Amino acid sequence: AVLSSAGCTVIGKPTSPTSSFAADRSNKAVYAELLAKSDAASYTISGRRDDNSDYKAFNTYRVGASTPLTNAMRLRSSVSTAYNAPAFEQLRPTLYTIGSPDLKPERSRAFEVGIEQDLGSGLVHFAAAYFNQTFTDLIQYVSGGPPNYLGSYANLAEARTRGYDVELSMSPMNGWSGSASYTIATPRVTKLSSAYAGDLKVGDALVRRPTHTGNAVLSYSTPTTGSFSVQTSYIGKRPDYDFNQFPSPVVTLPAYVKLDVAGSLAIFHTATGSSSLSITGRVDNLFDKKYEDVLHYAAARRTFLIGARLTGSL
Repeated sequence: AVLSSAGCTVIGKPTSPTSSFAADRSNKAVYAELLAKSDAASYTISGRRDDNSDYKAFNTYRVGASTPLTNAMRLRSSVSTAYNAPAFEQLRPTLYTIGSPDLKPERSRAFEVGIEQDLGSGLVHFAAAYFNQTFTDLIQYVSGGPPNYLGSYANLAEARTRGYDVELSMSPMNGWSGSASYTIATPRVTKLSSAYAGDLKVGDALVRRPTHTGNAVLSYSTPTTGSFSVQTSYIGKRPDYDFNQFPSPVVTLPAYVKLDVAGSLAIFHTATGSSSLSITGRVDNLFDKKYEDVLHYAAARRTFLIGARLTGSL
């Protein structure tokens, strides 16, 4: 049987969903940013205020600074806040849920400190950083009970992720460039509301958040011929729920490596470079890797994209 807000349909009969809504959302925002630089340091200060029709006004900010330690090394740091607005279907009733109009936006606060080092007369650049992010008012799905089993959403959890990332980039010769990065993060649940009735526990890893991720890119380009790039992405193991079973156990999604290639071929360009026409192409998942970012939902296999890019000036 298929559940709906009007009850159950007869097995084998066509379904007739009866739950729908029409809604709109408006957002007004004001934003300001200050950039400054001196011999001793450079910094940025920015702030934003969003006034949304679905919830109260929300303020966010970012403060960052960078200062030289030596001629080739810099120290950088930043602190910032952000929010994630509830989705339409979380705030309003649907076929499978009741409305949750009192939902608050998910909030986050982050700080980061790191160093940047130029090597080999600027041909090689190395960066390393420590980051710490805190998430509050995380929105969780709440299962419904009889008679209609309609679920809902509520702000029930807090979490934190902290870790390190390193990056190496280089331009060894004209036209060639490469970069590689690696991140280690530990996203964990830090607090649960007394109203939470799910399976998460304080200390659990957040679902679908890998501890290890990596990325490497090698590219070549010329202003007259075109460009070519190869990108390899690594996504480590991460937990997920198996909703095919009840109660839904936690399972581990396997790690995977994916290779993408992209390029462009110049058809023509003017001598001044003000106008040009190029054919572009990209192949995602070149080796047709089978993987799932969400359990039981296969990700896209090998994908081809072909296009054209025209640039010019009047």
